[in-house]
Amino acid sequence: MRRLAPGVLAAVLALAVVLRAGVVANRHIDPDESQHLHVAWLLSQGSVPYRDFWEHHLPFFHYAMAPLTASFADRPTVYFVARTVMAAMAGVAVWLTWLLARRLSADGAIWAVIILAFLPQFAETSTETRPDVPALVAYLLGLVALVRWRETGRSWWLWVAGVWNGIAWALALKAVFVLPGVLLAAVTGVPGEGRRWQRRARALGCLCGGIAGSTGAALVGLWAAGGSAVLHGLYEDVIRSSAGFVDFVRARPAFGSEIGAFLAAALGLLLVLRVRGLGVLRHPVHGVLLLPALSLLVALHLPSTPAVYQHAWLPLLPAIAIYAGLTLATLAEWARLGPTPWRRGLAAVAVVAAVVVPAGETLIFAVRDQNTPDLALMRRELELVCPGDAVLDGTALYVFRPAAYRQGALIRGVREWVARGVMPEEALADDMRAAHAPIAHPDFRIRGMVGPIAELLRRHYVTGPEGLLVAGSEIAAEEGGRAVIDLLVAGPHLLSFRHSLTVAIDGIVVRPGWHELAAGPVELTWYGSGGTIRLTHATCLEERALARLGLRQVGRRG
Repeated sequence: MRRLAPGVLAAVLALAVVLRAGVVANRHIDPDESQHLHVAWLLSQGSVPYRDFWEHHLPFFHYAMAPLTASFADRPTVYFVARTVMAAMAGVAVWLTWLLARRLSADGAIWAVIILAFLPQFAETSTETRPDVPALVAYLLGLVALVRWRETGRSWWLWVAGVWNGIAWALALKAVFVLPGVLLAAVTGVPGEGRRWQRRARALGCLCGGIAGSTGAALVGLWAAGGSAVLHGLYEDVIRSSAGFVDFVRARPAFGSEIGAFLAAALGLLLVLRVRGLGVLRHPVHGVLLLPALSLLVALHLPSTPAVYQHAWLPLLPAIAIYAGLTLATLAEWARLGPTPWRRGLAAVAVVAAVVVPAGETLIFAVRDQNTPDLALMRRELELVCPGDAVLDGTALYVFRPAAYRQGALIRGVREWVARGVMPEEALADDMRAAHAPIAHPDFRIRGMVGPIAELLRRHYVTGPEGLLVAGSEIAAEEGGRAVIDLLVAGPHLLSFRHSLTVAIDGIVVRPGWHELAAGPVELTWYGSGGTIRLTHATCLEERALARLGLRQVGRRG
């Protein structure tokens, strides 16, 4: 089996770039992406995290993304621009993986890059707009610095490693899961004999000093943005909330098509252990790769660890790619040394299992359009709801509009809190009522709320365009009658009913058409033959049309 020619390698990497572009464009938009972009937009509007809105992530990623949301306001393009930034960060992660792998094997480093680039889980999670992607880059930079310290013995590299680990932690709190392994890598990497405990303590001090420095700088910046109340909110909404989070999803580190790469990595690790034994942990590269990976594996398998989603496994994937790359390079070399058909066949099977099969699934991600419905819905929400007005949407597709409740999106953890009585559903319903959202999207998360929120939707919303709900009310009119309805939103309402009916609002007989109404109780009386009386609040498009026709001045609604 021949080594990959430069031209072949270039073609393979070009294919990986093309597939990544397809994933950026077509892979399903995760609700977390909308949530992160919405928080970034809130920060660009001057809101302060934890004080003005609830958020269970650290805010530094959102501050970094805030200029992007300000530049692409009211455009779904923001998703693709943000994903392009994430894809570029993923490219940096692939390059850093190569830097680490080439210290073990030049051929293995090439295979590691190819494996990581085509791994479906990496292609999916490192394309999504989430803090875990830049946190992965910071984590890998910290590993490179640790390797350089082990190679040179210069304490400066420990400070650098600490700074990058602190940045990773500030971006994504899950980076704490690899921290015990990083600390162990510093302890086990002290060379030489004699006074080793003192040098280990010094190494830990340098590493922790770097972590404290970058973490402290981030907290000082947050304090400058919002004062001590923000730091208190960070503790309440992030630290305490994470410790008591009730979302115990358990995603696996590998799915169907990735099993070949994971098996190849396991074989590569066995080959290394056969040669080096437990001394592998003192190796400048192996120890730095294995100890944090082991720490992550233990943490994510603890029953008390919440929210183990697919992206939680991101820091493990570069190590998987490196050891799988060693396996492929070893099998290829073995086939070259004894070019028998079965050796070549074994090497070919390994390449198919670790590269070709995962690349096939990544290809499916790249060419299957999964975004058109969500993007169309987002455009519709932005068209129907004026800037400054809230949207009731559990998936946060509104991005550039205020949320109808403090939590922003009905994530699984919030729904679990409601189900267990930790968070009363009445509190969410009160937030929604106070937000006066003219439009609601009854997604599966909203429909899952069968108590006060369902009652609020029943009383204050009617079916609108394209499955959305519009603030208003419907009455099944009999021969004559009276009803008091509670309007949620003030402003122009379209009154429609059969011409055989005579209808009065608060005692004044009115015709079908547009009427300016205040929020709150409205008395409707009618007589005549039956039918349906319907009041629907004007959408933003309708308000603008009314303003152009000179029928009303559009202003802020109370």
